[in-house]
Amino acid sequence: MSNTVLLNNVEHKDLKVDASFSAVYGDNVNRALAFPTEFADLQKEYPILFYKDSKTETFQAHVILGLEKDENLFLGDDGWLGDYVPAMLARGPFMIGFQEREVEGKAINEPVIHIDMDNPRVGADSGQPLFLAYGGDTPYLEKTMKTLQVIHKGAGISDRFFSMLEEMELFEPVNIEISLSNIANVNLRDYYTINKDKLAQLDGGSLEKLNKAGMLGHVYFALISLGNFNKLIALKSKKMAIA
Repeated sequence: MSNTVLLNNVEHKDLKVDASFSAVYGDNVNRALAFPTEFADLQKEYPILFYKDSKTETFQAHVILGLEKDENLFLGDDGWLGDYVPAMLARGPFMIGFQEREVEGKAINEPVIHIDMDNPRVGADSGQPLFLAYGGDTPYLEKTMKTLQVIHKGAGISDRFFSMLEEMELFEPVNIEISLSNIANVNLRDYYTINKDKLAQLDGGSLEKLNKAGMLGHVYFALISLGNFNKLIALKSKKMAIA
């Protein structure tokens, strides 16, 4: 259950939030929902794969963080080990909501920030303040707002991105098998990636369509990101050696 309310600098002027990452807060996940708007940052550190929901038949992008259930190899004793935290985890107890207001006689839904007051991060004595003494936003809240913009804008273009890739038949199923030792093997099933051969064979019109829509870069970022499985294997091997 959650207790989501509109964030404001009157009721929440003294509120603090623990900005750290921990299994206690549910950050020990082996994958997280990802958005095209963050592919440029994600591809530097994590593999990006695509998943097709069997019920809705729609695609999602997932960033892979671990090789077993409830395993996040980037979650260390002193916090996050990577330079960029996926937006869905970085947002903490905050989310985008919508508030109706009138503009030039027309009602529009304006995105606003909400906070889950029942989230265990909220109300920490030594956490990050959200507002300055005179009501302005703190650097922490400003950073959080940028993260929420990544999610909001990314959600807005995801359907079009996936539709274009499906239309051009660029998705291909992939099973990723990793042997870590004689007794430890990992198999990531039910995922998709982008078919490099079909991408290379696209005609000029299709490439131009992807490029003009701002999607071509996202395609290449997703492909490049697969090299980060080597980083996951190294982190997993180190973890196994310590255990």
